[in-house]
Amino acid sequence: MKRENRKQMLADISTLYYKEKETQAQIAKRFGYSRSAISRLLIEAEQEGIIDININYPLLRDAELERSLKEKFQLEAAYVINTGQATDQQALQMVGQMGALFLEQELRNEMVVGIGWGTSLHALVNALPDLDHSNIRVVQVIGALGSKSDARIDGPDLAALLAGKLNADHQFLHSPCFLDSPEACLSLRSQKQIRDTLDLAYQADLILLGIGTIDVDPRFSSLYRTGLLSQAVIVKIQKNGGVSNFCGVMVGENGEILELDINRCVLAVDLHELKKHKRRMIGVASGGRKSGAILAVLKGGWLDVLITDQSAVKTFI
Repeated sequence: MKRENRKQMLADISTLYYKEKETQAQIAKRFGYSRSAISRLLIEAEQEGIIDININYPLLRDAELERSLKEKFQLEAAYVINTGQATDQQALQMVGQMGALFLEQELRNEMVVGIGWGTSLHALVNALPDLDHSNIRVVQVIGALGSKSDARIDGPDLAALLAGKLNADHQFLHSPCFLDSPEACLSLRSQKQIRDTLDLAYQADLILLGIGTIDVDPRFSSLYRTGLLSQAVIVKIQKNGGVSNFCGVMVGENGEILELDINRCVLAVDLHELKKHKRRMIGVASGGRKSGAILAVLKGGWLDVLITDQSAVKTFI
């Protein structure tokens, strides 16, 4: 096909998709191509300058804090929302919206997306529109909180909800987050279904993770609110240096994974393995009460991208 004819075709496809709001499947039928071919042609149209996408964020961001976070902690990117006088719940929703915008821009066909659990991730997935992608797989990367938790923020429901938004397949991690003993955890990890799910997680193009506090306040700690950990256990973790719950494990103030029995009972992807495989880890959290937990995770070098708000990071930047 001559170059000018091809550019005309790219423009026609782009118009149908972005202006006429036809799906990639509908356009594919019109042109006699596969849906994946239409997706590639839309990317080509953007690269050729035929598509000029302007994103008008409805959210105010703090560019100075973002720049400081990137420089101080060697992040790929930081997104810091100025929440003004918003309540904690409103700030959570705004950070979720920012996370949804980030994910929408990052997603491509054929991706594997890992997801943990928590209120911030629920806000992100809830804010995400239905997207027309092909061959995306969603994988749960941390065992479930269990029957006492709000199912909407738990790993299985979040993975299923995200998969529904992305027209994707999903794979559950059929296990509680915490097992009764290190031996039980090792035994379950050896089961083929669990092993296959974790292996898929280690192939993820990006992994969405919340950042939790080690706290006895039910407003800020899912572990305490759900009754998964008692007050006595949380206080013991605090006395042993725990400040953050990240990817299921208890983390110290410098980002180190603590040598605690409870960490040997966690069934989740291994943070060291994720780093070894160079998986992109996206941390999502909001609120001033999360500051210490976020700082610990940043000091540990666990994150590639942080999505948060001013109150959560202004005290240490």
